[in-house]
Amino acid sequence: MNIQMNWRKWRLTAVLTIILVAGAAILGGCSLGDSTGNDGKGGLPVVATVYPAYDIAKQVGGDKVKVTLLVPPGTEPHDWEPTVKDLKAVGQAKVFIYNGAGLEPSEKLLAPDILKEAKPVELAKSVDVMPIKTVDLDKEAEADHDHDHHTDAAHHDNDGHDHHHGTVDPHIWLNLMNVVKEVDAVVAAFSEADPANKDYYEANGKAYKEKLTALDAQYEAFAQTVPSKELVVTHEAFGYLANRYGFTQLGIMGVAPDAEPTPERMASIISFVKAHKVKAIFSEELVNPKLAEAIAKETGAKVYMLNPVEGLMEEQMKAGATYLSIMEDNLKVLKTALGAQ
Repeated sequence: MNIQMNWRKWRLTAVLTIILVAGAAILGGCSLGDSTGNDGKGGLPVVATVYPAYDIAKQVGGDKVKVTLLVPPGTEPHDWEPTVKDLKAVGQAKVFIYNGAGLEPSEKLLAPDILKEAKPVELAKSVDVMPIKTVDLDKEAEADHDHDHHTDAAHHDNDGHDHHHGTVDPHIWLNLMNVVKEVDAVVAAFSEADPANKDYYEANGKAYKEKLTALDAQYEAFAQTVPSKELVVTHEAFGYLANRYGFTQLGIMGVAPDAEPTPERMASIISFVKAHKVKAIFSEELVNPKLAEAIAKETGAKVYMLNPVEGLMEEQMKAGATYLSIMEDNLKVLKTALGAQ
């Protein structure tokens, strides 16, 4: 008798357990379905390729969006290739934000069977994209007697936007006022994809643009006090910054940081640094500093870290670093390195 009662109790308990587990699974399934829309906990699903695009999406979208970054923290974006998982993520987004200007393998990312219903936003279309400009060190050597004139000419050469002569410079975010224009493009895309939160996106965009504009004014004020306008950098990522504030960029390597210089170019750079009494060589976290250190050793210059904000390290992201905070840090580095007066 006791055995029968115990068996019935056990069977009843087992049935109730199965019912509870099944109910929880059903409810859980409903919750996951809701999270893909903007009314759910996940927010508007957005995918961004590189950190500068990701940061704009976060600043504009706030808690109304769920942003996925494809290029992992600490990865050089020039070397990045999307994985199968990355391509799948693009197709699950409502908005897909990428830099453009040749930085990403866009032919893979923009295929219709990859995009599906995601709205693509190319940030480079919002700004004037500059052609790559590499300083001719032979001409520099000939023009040492008229250095100030040459520096001014180099600045104005960058003002042109003749794209058909070759590769363009993809580092568009290093002009703060370019980012202001990119914010408008992201606000428009989010507002179209999620019209219920249009006012929220517009308010966030307006507030962020005010911060960007204020920092741009600080850079302009600083540039007017700098006695030396040469930026000798590890790789030519800072063309937009140089063009905006009247500097001349000289890259040890090219636009891609894996483009090793020839021994002849290294010798020419060392001669340039000595002739122009350059006191600072700028390297960066995602690039091996050995070349910058070699030039510094030969010339007596000092190596400083200037961040091109192509990608942040994982610890920086965990610490809450943003594009704006990195650009503020860059300004401090430039002031220290270039001896602002």
